[in-house]
Amino acid sequence: MKPIKVMRYGSKYRYNQPRSNPLPKILIGVGVAAIIALAVMIVLRFVNINKEAKDNGALNTQMSADKVTVMDVKTGDVCILNMPSAINLKEVEFTSSDPNVIRVDSAGHTDALAVGKATVTAASRNFTAECQFTVTENTEPDYPDEVTTAIKANQDVLAQNQSGGARDIYSITVNRRTNTVTVYTKDQDGQFTVPVRAMICSCGMGGEFTTITGDFSIYFQEPWHPLYDNVYGMFVSGFKDDFLFHSVPYEATAHDTLETAEFNKLGEPASQGCVRMMVSDVYWIMRNCDLDTPVHIIDEDTKSDPLGRPNAPKLPAGATWDPTDNTEGNPFRGKLPTLEGAEDVTLKKGGRFDEMDGITAADICGNDITDRVKIAGQVIPEKPGVYYLTYSITDDFNLRTRVTRTVTVTD
Repeated sequence: MKPIKVMRYGSKYRYNQPRSNPLPKILIGVGVAAIIALAVMIVLRFVNINKEAKDNGALNTQMSADKVTVMDVKTGDVCILNMPSAINLKEVEFTSSDPNVIRVDSAGHTDALAVGKATVTAASRNFTAECQFTVTENTEPDYPDEVTTAIKANQDVLAQNQSGGARDIYSITVNRRTNTVTVYTKDQDGQFTVPVRAMICSCGMGGEFTTITGDFSIYFQEPWHPLYDNVYGMFVSGFKDDFLFHSVPYEATAHDTLETAEFNKLGEPASQGCVRMMVSDVYWIMRNCDLDTPVHIIDEDTKSDPLGRPNAPKLPAGATWDPTDNTEGNPFRGKLPTLEGAEDVTLKKGGRFDEMDGITAADICGNDITDRVKIAGQVIPEKPGVYYLTYSITDDFNLRTRVTRTVTVTD
């Protein structure tokens, strides 16, 4: 009964005290809530700006009237000049001191056309800002040396480990539950804790064809090796008895005899116990991982895949080559994703314009990836001028296509 008496006493005590005016407390509460709401809006706006900067496939920079913005770019780079939120973009005029080096459209979309320097000025009635560009030559190849769906990370650590010429710098972990292979390199203490590459695979289908778990090591490697059912594997690395890393099966020791249906099972249990992978990935293992490289087979959830799980694109019917095979004669070799429908267009002031109308994209296998198209730039139909929209698409093979269209708005 003591708790009841205390509660009653407390209630009676508070009831008999002089009543205070609740209005100031209410006003303070409303003020605090307003401040919090404003802070949240600012944070969300910042997050949205950063999300746009990350997702539109271009460089982004915020211009300011208080200081000159400086941008170091390479030829071919696209940069979007963002205005402060209080500035009406419809009233801003953009000019470039050298359009042959940096061209700019009516909404702040810039293209680095040539090596040199140029200043872009944004001016309206109450606002003037400058962005100074320095353009250097882009030396990146148009087509990568390796076509792969692998996810790569921590390449700086890997490069440091490779610098000494050491070969025993890798450890391979296969997660048979998620059909994901993760390669680790050594940390500063010499432990294999730094993930550098994740690859899609197909482990055993179960039953008598179950991939073993445990700790093993690579004990032999061959360019071609016979498998069960009179098929062959390419770039084979054995890690325990007849458990192997190898390509999807081929009907013969020829690069154009791939079993397409089996390739399209990558990412799901499909093998007779071996670890099947794309050609570029098993080639990477053979080229980089010597005999005695540790191999760990686990059966865990996705938390054990630190770099995530790559996608597995599907091959069209009739395809007999692995798209990641760099052998001459591969019909996929040198191909890039297709992006169609981004033709130049002219519209009247105030007219309707849908930037995705008629746009389609496909990967090198013909799979529809239109939903991955990124667009850098914008069109302001109410503002006559010339606008550039840069459409970019990157497929699961990490191959990229970019197309820039011109939209002209007339009076």
